Amino acid sequence: METPNLPDAPGHAELQAIGSGDGRPPLIDLAARGWLDQAEHVRGTRLATVGLRLYAAHPELEMNNVPTMLADGAVRLMKELAGYVMAGGRLQEGDVMQMRDSLPCLVGFVDTSREVSEDDAVVRVVFLS
Repeated sequence: METPNLPDAPGHAELQAIGSGDGRPPLIDLAARGWLDQAEHVRGTRLATVGLRLYAAHPELEMNNVPTMLADGAVRLMKELAGYVMAGGRLQEGDVMQMRDSLPCLVGFVDTSREVSEDDAVVRVVFLS
């Protein structure tokens, strides 16, 4: 888990400006910035599994830009997904999974192997509803 309070973390400078008030962007601009974009890690917390490639022959899972306020729930979600993979499940490009039986809690998966080498590829978890 990489959190935004680390000086070299994506979004750290933005967070510092918000906290100090000096150079703070207007709140209307901050509210327009997307949090759950999974293209790259730009703010908030980055979560990634460790061991799926080694123990389950499956790419690691990754989730970017999770607000730190929601990190506990995101960690639980990643553990649930990792458990599914360790039990033999496969998460592939374009798959959609319903995580709860009551409300439509849907996540999708994007394979990054076309962007990076096979050894560095991950499956990104994307919130759909």
